[in-house]
Amino acid sequence: MTSSSAVPSPDPTLPSTAREFVEALVALDTTSDTGNLPAIELMERALREAGAEVHVLPRGDGRNANLVATFPANEEGDPSADDPSADALFVDPEDPTRRGVLLAGHADCVPVTGQDWASDPFTPTERDGRLYGRGTADMKSYLAIATALAPEFAAARRTVPVHIAATWEEETTCNGARALVTQLEELGIRPAVAFVGEPTSMRAVPAHKSMNVLHADFHGVAAHSSLLPHGLNAIRYAARFVDWFHREIIDDLRENGPHDPAFPVAWTTGGVNLFDGGIATNTVPQDVHLKFEFRALPQVDVDPIVARIQEEIDRLDQQMKADAPADPSDPAAAQRVGAQLDVISLLYGLDGSADGPAARAAVALGAERTEEKVTYGTEAGIYEHAGMAAVVVGPGDIAQAHGTDEFVEITQLEWCERFLRNVAGALAAS
Repeated sequence: MTSSSAVPSPDPTLPSTAREFVEALVALDTTSDTGNLPAIELMERALREAGAEVHVLPRGDGRNANLVATFPANEEGDPSADDPSADALFVDPEDPTRRGVLLAGHADCVPVTGQDWASDPFTPTERDGRLYGRGTADMKSYLAIATALAPEFAAARRTVPVHIAATWEEETTCNGARALVTQLEELGIRPAVAFVGEPTSMRAVPAHKSMNVLHADFHGVAAHSSLLPHGLNAIRYAARFVDWFHREIIDDLRENGPHDPAFPVAWTTGGVNLFDGGIATNTVPQDVHLKFEFRALPQVDVDPIVARIQEEIDRLDQQMKADAPADPSDPAAAQRVGAQLDVISLLYGLDGSADGPAARAAVALGAERTEEKVTYGTEAGIYEHAGMAAVVVGPGDIAQAHGTDEFVEITQLEWCERFLRNVAGALAAS
């Protein structure tokens, strides 16, 4: 961990405008298989220069880190129900120790492998009112603009603190955000509101489903298919699990609910989306690997679903052990017979409303109000679960995320800059 509040001499190598900072961040390859450190290091330099208290919190793999930069409160405020001041917007009335706003996002992006781009994905290119490049929409633009406006946050007479945070590995596990909430508590940072800058076309999206990823492995015994009693077919048991998961979990939730028509798909969805097993038509398959997921409505408790899945895996594990061949073709493989579950990631849903404190604050500062809820997951649910009011609001369209020729409309960048400048204005003592 490193920290500083000293303001160094101006660095002429840093971007000087929001647009320049967007282009500088997009130009850095911070794909999930490379690591986010280049973006973290650039943000750290700029935020230190602006006078923020900066903490860089390495993951420990030499490629990734979280960053949190703080501009602490330096004025006394006077909250008023009629005044959209920082005290009214960014203080939790039920827990006044929660004060301030967290401008949060992830500094990693998805790879471009196998995609045929019209221009270099790491050379930001403007065409027809759009800025093209990996991460322009998802979601470097938001972090770049927040960082570029750091001098304005620093200049404000702040009645509450403002924090800028960037995380690692959102695109694969969201474990960076999970680590961050613990790190914030250790640093004594307790924001009331989190604005998570995923692409929403600057709408204040109040809710999204959870995203839960699990893997299962089934180990049998390989044998020549003409000598079936000496082998154990792992596909047979994996297929039983696939049928059970779709029928008992996913189909049941679709048919019996709960349902929420504010979502474009009104029920909990999911499926086994990768089935890898077997080596040849004439060989009893020894190993099967499954990857599956379910996206639950935020009011659905995920833990009992995971517990049911574990119970079914345990049942199949015992069945496979009971069915293991007495005279196996491979005694070593016979010792490994069974089924195992690996919970890869349980990403909390976001369960806010268009009239909740985070969404109301975002709209008061220039975001568009919406009651629409979204099916994709974000780190916002993690921050809500940690005690903050959270909303997803950022420039760009989620339809552009992860795709070939990803872009953000220039007008969206301008809207985001106005929005974050309004945040700086709301911080000022009235």
